[in-house]
Amino acid sequence: FITCTNCQTPYPQEGVPYRCPACSGIYDYATWPEYEITPRDANLPGIWRYRPALGLPADAPVVSLGEGNTPLVWTEAFGRQVAFKCEYINPTGSFKDRGAATMVSFLLSRGVSEAVEDSSGNAGAAFAAYAARAGIKARVFVPDYASGPKRDQIAAYGAEVVRVQGPRSATAEKVRSLADSGCTYASHVYLPQV
Repeated sequence: FITCTNCQTPYPQEGVPYRCPACSGIYDYATWPEYEITPRDANLPGIWRYRPALGLPADAPVVSLGEGNTPLVWTEAFGRQVAFKCEYINPTGSFKDRGAATMVSFLLSRGVSEAVEDSSGNAGAAFAAYAARAGIKARVFVPDYASGPKRDQIAAYGAEVVRVQGPRSATAEKVRSLADSGCTYASHVYLPQV
């Protein structure tokens, strides 16, 4: 159950606001989805085996590029046995794929056909890839100084890359301004569903 952390207004059943229309507060879970360590449906790919724990609507489609199921590599480090999670094996090379898969699934469940995102790299690439998979038109706003290979990766997935002059905060402000005027903000920061 998701509510505004400020005024406790429930997240609306339609649309995809990134903040509360009543008070401009942010949304978060009032009660967390139940998590079970045993997969509910072992036939589903990666993270989707744990679908009930993702907090998505029942009608949200599975949007997957094969994320998850990344291996643990055990070794000795720092004087003890540790496991390294090999997240670079995810489709876009980042752990951000997990959140992008659930976010894009949520967007599709709300009928979104185009969305904007701000990123300095990995989140934008993940969003662009999963949006392409789902048929959502993506525009990713990046700071002008963002790495050329990351900008190229975002563009390679079919997203429009928009470079913004100034600090990283200027990029986020630009996208929030677009969201306030009606664009869907595919926010990996603001949307609790992801």
